[in-house]
Amino acid sequence: MKKTYLIISALLVMCTLTSCAFLDSTCDFFTNSWGSDLKRDLSDNFSKMKSDQLAGLISTPSIMKDKEASKKLLNELGKRDDITSLPAEDKNTVLNLMVNSSISAESLASIINEVSNAGSGSDPVELIDNILSNVESCDVGAAVAILTDVEKLDDLSDSSASLAMMCVIAQVAKSSEITGKLDKVMEDMGKVIKGGMTADQAVTDLGIKSEDVEALKAAFGAASKLKDLDAEIFPGMTMGSLFG
Repeated sequence: MKKTYLIISALLVMCTLTSCAFLDSTCDFFTNSWGSDLKRDLSDNFSKMKSDQLAGLISTPSIMKDKEASKKLLNELGKRDDITSLPAEDKNTVLNLMVNSSISAESLASIINEVSNAGSGSDPVELIDNILSNVESCDVGAAVAILTDVEKLDDLSDSSASLAMMCVIAQVAKSSEITGKLDKVMEDMGKVIKGGMTADQAVTDLGIKSEDVEALKAAFGAASKLKDLDAEIFPGMTMGSLFG
């Protein structure tokens, strides 16, 4: 129980532990100027900032408490070509932002509790279905870029990478309108992980929309790497136990 509490706490407050470590003047400008004019021009303000500054903003109260601001920040991060050059700590923060933009903290805590109680007997289809039932659409570009860089996934938090991968799959299922065949999605994912199918074959088999192809391939590629690492998704559930 203590372990479950610690993991849940880490997931839900992870972003708060990374403060505005970048230029104090930038942070002061952003948080002290948080008014209607600034909120109307969020995208413009974000576009003028460096990627590491944007990552630093994620943990500020003004961003964490404002879903509109969070999603616009995520949209801007998704446009950045240098996202994979960020340090591991910043990448974890970006992945956490995508997870938190996809699913509420309350829903995530509930799913974690259910999975922790089920332990190694958890069903991957049920897990994705639980996430999908609560998912809100958001930009996955930044998460996809980070997950595509599979050789650096072992530098990241197991839970951050694994949860982001699961949320990307849920986002793709929703966008490509394949929520009715999650069994097939997870079956093909298992085949890709075990080498019985390529990601390209899975994309064709599942009828993924062209705009979602890159995201699903990134998620499946990351899943294969995370399985090799036996990354822990939740307490009592690792990628190895899920796709063993």
